[in-house]
Amino acid sequence: MTPAAPRGRDTADRPGDGPAPDDGRSPGHGPAAGAGPAGPLLGDGERDRLGERLHHALTAFVDSPRDSVAEAAEVLETAERQLIASLRDRRAALRAGWQENGDPDGPGPDTEQLRLTLRTYREVTERLLRA
Repeated sequence: MTPAAPRGRDTADRPGDGPAPDDGRSPGHGPAAGAGPAGPLLGDGERDRLGERLHHALTAFVDSPRDSVAEAAEVLETAERQLIASLRDRRAALRAGWQENGDPDGPGPDTEQLRLTLRTYREVTERLLRA
């Protein structure tokens, strides 16, 4: 019997726990996105690219303030689109893991699987609420 997860933040899942992890192959997601449903929402490469673009916008401000602000706005818009797409992918993967083709009379996931899925929903939602 697996002990119940302690209250608070559970961030490390053991291999095989919970729903299948995001494999990072979705558009806008890098390898770090494969850290699991509660892992990073953007891959390291994409975060680095966005960070570089923002840094460029900041350093170009003195020479071209309007272009600098426009570039920063584009970086935020790109990050927004990618984060929303990542959240949709996570939500769909989590839902698929516990709804099993939407058949309420079918042999759904066991209680432990449901507990792990609920924990992942909580972790992702808490991260969003802290942002």
